[in-house]
Amino acid sequence: MTRQVLLVAPDRPGAYRSIGKALADAAEGALITVAPGRYEEALDITRAVSLSAEGGSGTVHVHSPSGTTVVVDAEAAQLSGLVLSGSDQEAPVLDVRRGQAALDDCHVSGEGWTAVLAWHQGTLAVRGCRVTNARGAGVVVTSGGGNVLERSEVTEVGSSAVVVAERGRLTVRECTLDRPRGNGICVNGQGTASVEATRITGSGKPALAVEQDAKADLSKVSVTGSAALDAYLTSRGATTLTDCTFSESGGQAVHISGGATPVLRSCVITSSAHGGVHIVDRSRPHLEDCTISGTPVGVLADGGSQVVFDGLAVQAADTAAVQVAGGAAVRIGRLTVAGGSGAGARVLGEGKLELQGAEITLDGGTGIELDEKGTGQFTAVRLTTGGTGLSLSGGAQAVLESSALRGCGVLVGGSDSELAAKDSEFTGSGTDGFRALNGGSVIATGCRINGARGHGLNIQASARADLSDCTVFDNAGDGIRSNTDQPVRVHDCRIRDNGGKAVHELNAGGQLSVEGLDAGGQREVQAVAGEEGTSPGPEAQLATDTGTGPLAELKGLVGLESVKREVSGLINFNMLAQRRQEMGLPMPPMSRHLVFAGPPGTGKTTVARLYGAVLAELGILAKGHMVEVARADLVAQYIGATAIKTTEVVNKALGGVLFIDEAYTLTNQSKGSGPDFGQEAVETLMKMMEDHRDEIVVIAAGYSEHMEQFLASNPGMASRFARTVEFPNYSPDELVTIARGLCAKHYYDLSGGALEALTRYFEEVPKGPTFGNGRVARQVFEVMISNQATRLATHPPSDESDLSRLAEEDVPTSLDEDGGSGASGASGASGGSGASADQGGRPGVRQAGKPDGDRGADSASVARLAALVGLDAVREALRVRLDGLVQLSRRGESVAGLANVVFDGAQGSGRRSVARLYGRCLAELGLVATGVPCHLPLSAVPARWPDQPRRYLAAVCEEAVGGLLMPELDPAFGRRPEAERSAVLDALAEAVGEDAGPVLVLCGNGAPLVSLLRERTELTGAFAEYLRFAPYTGAQLAELTHRHLARLGFDTEDDTMAVLTDTFTASPPPSGAYTAHRLAARIGSRAGSQTVTPADLPPSAPAEAGGRRPEAPPAAAEQGVAPAVPAVAAQAAGSGSHG
Repeated sequence: MTRQVLLVAPDRPGAYRSIGKALADAAEGALITVAPGRYEEALDITRAVSLSAEGGSGTVHVHSPSGTTVVVDAEAAQLSGLVLSGSDQEAPVLDVRRGQAALDDCHVSGEGWTAVLAWHQGTLAVRGCRVTNARGAGVVVTSGGGNVLERSEVTEVGSSAVVVAERGRLTVRECTLDRPRGNGICVNGQGTASVEATRITGSGKPALAVEQDAKADLSKVSVTGSAALDAYLTSRGATTLTDCTFSESGGQAVHISGGATPVLRSCVITSSAHGGVHIVDRSRPHLEDCTISGTPVGVLADGGSQVVFDGLAVQAADTAAVQVAGGAAVRIGRLTVAGGSGAGARVLGEGKLELQGAEITLDGGTGIELDEKGTGQFTAVRLTTGGTGLSLSGGAQAVLESSALRGCGVLVGGSDSELAAKDSEFTGSGTDGFRALNGGSVIATGCRINGARGHGLNIQASARADLSDCTVFDNAGDGIRSNTDQPVRVHDCRIRDNGGKAVHELNAGGQLSVEGLDAGGQREVQAVAGEEGTSPGPEAQLATDTGTGPLAELKGLVGLESVKREVSGLINFNMLAQRRQEMGLPMPPMSRHLVFAGPPGTGKTTVARLYGAVLAELGILAKGHMVEVARADLVAQYIGATAIKTTEVVNKALGGVLFIDEAYTLTNQSKGSGPDFGQEAVETLMKMMEDHRDEIVVIAAGYSEHMEQFLASNPGMASRFARTVEFPNYSPDELVTIARGLCAKHYYDLSGGALEALTRYFEEVPKGPTFGNGRVARQVFEVMISNQATRLATHPPSDESDLSRLAEEDVPTSLDEDGGSGASGASGASGGSGASADQGGRPGVRQAGKPDGDRGADSASVARLAALVGLDAVREALRVRLDGLVQLSRRGESVAGLANVVFDGAQGSGRRSVARLYGRCLAELGLVATGVPCHLPLSAVPARWPDQPRRYLAAVCEEAVGGLLMPELDPAFGRRPEAERSAVLDALAEAVGEDAGPVLVLCGNGAPLVSLLRERTELTGAFAEYLRFAPYTGAQLAELTHRHLARLGFDTEDDTMAVLTDTFTASPPPSGAYTAHRLAARIGSRAGSQTVTPADLPPSAPAEAGGRRPEAPPAAAEQGVAPAVPAVAAQAAGSGSHG
């Protein structure tokens, strides 16, 4: 039988003029070939036919302005190479009602609730197609036939890319679902989906959603960049995920709830913002050989869920690798945890955790933490961490068998908390091997405890212990130290070769029972402290003999000799008081709370942290952790809320150190203009300091003169802060030592000339009351490596060792300079900036013997600012502002906030380089301490939770005090969600309102910046002037190119300048100075002699240099980094004049 062939071609004789007419005449099995063109019609296919584009894919466009474009109600229909579109917002483009519709190499574009619909008795087979729909879904399947979506792309859809509902069945294979505003794949009702080798990117809602009674089998599915969640699994039906990957979610990766029982096999989760796998609502998933990395929490099980893992690896979790709470029960076989500063496993709220074979290695933090009546069963666990290995509190109970803890100890505290350890080893704890306190209980059988820097087992007040068949040896303190009135039983144990006594009983009323003790020649039992002939207690050994730990770290700090002496005296005093208490002697009057006074960057925070750690090692503090806060963390904005906020902070710090930075800001902030809630914080704080005098150390820190006022502001303040520790400025030699330490840490060497230049810099740099000390040393180091990168970019190293050697010319003459411009020993100071080489001394350094009052607004950097190319209005405005600030300062008037300016200009307009020079001018004129610039793109400010932007910006502002902060309204910031943008801007408004903060230069470009200033009046009021950066003229761009060539050692002919000027004028580049710098680098690489002629210009210059900018970070792009330089120059700055 011959197949009927019909032709649709409106302009050909004998052919059908419309597809509809051809369909009307077509017989079963007919082939309809359609000539290229656009056909405005709606098609009803009621017979088995094939429609094919004669001219190939995309040449035939069928469009219906209303209703459905193609309805398939036939046994079969084949559509090939067609473009199908519709404008009806209430109808799909393709409606498959009965039979099979096979689409090959087609494009379906709709504006309705879905583009493609397969329902009733219809079946869909889509291969090699593209589906788009700006208003609704891509493909919706509710029919139970063998629907297939293969090698296709669904993109730019307004809701979900693929939906399988009711009793629908669909196989998705080798597809790409790109940027759906809803789900990537949603399966609900009683639908069934099989998804293989498919990629889902940038979904607005969960990329995978399996709900109700749906079933899903997903294999090798890749999900990337979801806005909030990668997979939402709540179905009661069978759901399996195999070899799937989830990365860069804006929230969680996998959420399992609703009692779901999914199976995840060999899945990989990376870089999710909030968490890896979250299991709640009595769900019962099973996970096999899964890997999670770079998430705050790897696995969180809550809400009575029951979870089984057979093989789990978690890497770099900063909060907890595994957290169990809310009565959930988790069983994990073969757990591996590596890196991260959070807990390896945390069990709270009556949760249950069972580990069978685990390897936990952490950078710090607690290995396994149980609290709030959590329980644990741990077998064959290998645990290494710099913090506590195993911690039990709040009535928690755990059994540990056949395990090993290395470099960490065990802490059991709180009534009803109990650890039963069997056949396990505890080696090399930085404190005690075991410490039991506050009613905690330890039962150890067949265990080995050795190598602790404190005691083997330290049983403190009201704790109890039972040891049998244990070996305790080579610990720095006592083998077993008991200071409790509760039962302590030591039977059939070997306790030998410890630094103190084998068993040391300190409590005369204690219930110590020792039987079958093998002490290896040591005095077996010290009954009560203070017996004649005893050696100094182990605390003394810890404080004087140990070469590692927090006390050794304190003594190893650079400089601060007076601070070390005073803090060591405080530690010794606390040790003496503890010994007296143990011996039943009265306690001397004492207050542990301190004031740390001095300029920034002198190590106050570091010393406070170490002080708390030492007191914890001595058993004086329960934990020794440090909670660092500022005024904003304690003070609320309405009556009564401050007390609540302060109480919460203090409770968090109990057992450790509460460090209050800039504590003087708590008092008298209103200056009589309204209620001062800071005083409420002070009063609450003082009460809690008294109520918890033995549980917390409070350290108030700030500038010396301000802290004196702080202590005088309240009658009870001085009595609670009994001692002030003064932190002096570092000496030049000490600052050099800090910088050399940073070099060594990052594998850099200093040449002899560099060392001399560095010493000279620190000797000459002004050291006012806000001098940054250690922070300045770090900033100098960062400038040095940036300068080295620039130097090696233009003069490639001849030897690999040059990559690690910092030379004299890398040492800055002032802290905020660009790499290469004006560096010590360099000759390009004038060439790059226009500044004269004989303007008296080194730029940015106050000259000896020249008082601040004698410096006018005519410093070296002011001259450099005046000599910049172009930007006439900006330069003049800044000169006038600097003059006015100097006059105000000389009259003793405040200039707070008057130096803050707004720079409006495109990238490459010179904003950041002018800002750097402006900061240098302020420093040389004595208006700020250093003028060090700190660039802050607002897109880089984290906003995962409401309080995060405020904390982050407060820390950045503190680091930038004495310098210049450049927040930038960069394009990436505008693409963040509205809630995040609002949170960041709120935090920025709060930060810029602080008078004691850095000078602010807000950078942006055009309408977004103007709109921000118009809408955010609280921000606008913080800035004294708005400056618009005009584009460079052709002649100015030519001059910038000439100056950059001069810095590279080239001369430029007048004819060359004329060609450059004409070319830049005829075709102004969009990237301004960046193009000029990049062009100069290209010219320099191809010039045949020292003098640049027109023949040396690239054929398409400067268009070639000013084309599309490389995919470099905005900071590098604006500074003028050329993409073709060696990798070592990746951080190098460009011109010293313009960005």
